[in-house]
Amino acid sequence: MNEKQMKIGEYLVKEGLIANEQLDEALELQKINDCRLGEVLVDKGVIDDLTLTEMLARLYQLPFMRLKDQHIDQNVLNIISPELMQTYKVLPVKLEGNNLTLATNNPLDVGALQDIQYKCGYTIYPVMASLRDINGTIKEHFDTLLDVNAVNQTKVVQSAETAVTNLVDTIIRKAIKENASDIHLEPQRDNMRVRFRIDGVLYERSPIDKMLERNVLSRIKIISGMDVAESRRPQDGRTSFSNGYEEYDLRIATLPTQIGENMVLRILTKTFVNRDFSTLGMEERDSKVLENLMHRPYGLILVTGPTGAGKTTSLYSMLNKLNQTSKNIISVEEPIEYEIKGINQTSVNNMLGYTFSTSIRHILRHDPDIIMIGEIRDVETAETAIRAALTGHLVLATMHTNTASGAITRLLEMDIEPFLVSSAVCGVMAQRLTRKLCLHCKKSFVPDEAMMESIKKEMGTIEFKELCKATGCEACSYTGFSGREAIYEIVSVNDEIRALILKNATEKELLDAATRNGMKTLKMAGMSKVVEKKTSLEEILHITSIDT
Repeated sequence: MNEKQMKIGEYLVKEGLIANEQLDEALELQKINDCRLGEVLVDKGVIDDLTLTEMLARLYQLPFMRLKDQHIDQNVLNIISPELMQTYKVLPVKLEGNNLTLATNNPLDVGALQDIQYKCGYTIYPVMASLRDINGTIKEHFDTLLDVNAVNQTKVVQSAETAVTNLVDTIIRKAIKENASDIHLEPQRDNMRVRFRIDGVLYERSPIDKMLERNVLSRIKIISGMDVAESRRPQDGRTSFSNGYEEYDLRIATLPTQIGENMVLRILTKTFVNRDFSTLGMEERDSKVLENLMHRPYGLILVTGPTGAGKTTSLYSMLNKLNQTSKNIISVEEPIEYEIKGINQTSVNNMLGYTFSTSIRHILRHDPDIIMIGEIRDVETAETAIRAALTGHLVLATMHTNTASGAITRLLEMDIEPFLVSSAVCGVMAQRLTRKLCLHCKKSFVPDEAMMESIKKEMGTIEFKELCKATGCEACSYTGFSGREAIYEIVSVNDEIRALILKNATEKELLDAATRNGMKTLKMAGMSKVVEKKTSLEEILHITSIDT
């Protein structure tokens, strides 16, 4: 016997609406006819439809509504197709903001409510109404339409759903075509703003009509495995997307705001495209320094910079160079951004207590030669990484500091013993991403004295007559820039720098020692690209201004 049906039956007996004998008989018929207990009782005349519905409303603690007493706007009725109403025996009654009041006789059919919510894009609030009331109201309002234009109406509804699907696909395809790294969907009072992050900068694109906002968000939530009904708390999801040539991973995040849900889609290629450091923008001298650091048998190499500086790309490029059959390489990331054949990749799970620090301890039991740590963000992870580096492992990791020398002082500020830092850290690389001038429209000009001084301050005596600036054309979507490459500064920890670390030296003292040993600062590396006419002076001053 169905437990749910028994509960309803017992409630009816308890309320004195039916006798035990009537319940037993109805339950037997219900098994034979495979229908709801209430329908059997109404068909047998044991209880009338209205009384049954009022009782169920009390049982489910939902409002009860007499549909004949309601004036239902035709625009509200048009939210759901007549076919869907008949299938699920529901009726839209009232729309207030994003909340749709829906009359139903079976609120336990959660699947039906979720399907309706997805298709209409509104948050559903169910109320109880009698089945005869629902069927009668549907027939009253849609009799002619169902008899004469049922096929056309179905086509219209399907067309509307297809239109939303196509809109979402079009936005994603356009973002991929423009090499955007992120899509921002932001609710406004009169529409939904669409912005693409291209080469690190947000650009506005055509907005989405306010009427389609919920439908678009619901579509993306469905394909990324999120809860469509939840709009009051942040959610994360992911899905795949193909543009016919390449597969992409989409990482989706929502955030409730005062006027709706904000959504960001991060676009990632499924496989990492191996790139040599020279193609990433690294100068030959820095490439040689980094190669020497990477081929040490043990030690800690740190890659630093703000979010979006290309640290992950650099780390993956390093791993690709180190990837050999003779080496066991294990990475721990949050999340795994690219899959690399031959490397064992694992992802942290903070909810399960599988953090960066705990994962390193497990990794060490798997006989690794090289370990990559997605980020050092706390003392425990830093100490564990240093211990791994001191026990015969090459460890690659990222930190969020502005300069290479700043990463060393950050470790010291974490109260890690100076002798451990000096012994473990073999090198630090800081980086930024600079936008490249569009080859189709960049324009040469003669710099003024102030510009000349800005460059010579960093580069010393250097001969150049012209620089280039951004203008904008159709090829670069009128931004003046197309693509990015990195600028680097690399500290190779030698005996002089080790001695300074043991003395708890300041960032300035470490920087001076590194430059004496031939290190180019980020600003120097950037100015080189300005002189080479690869980027603009304004761009370099902007991305390195935090260090001045």
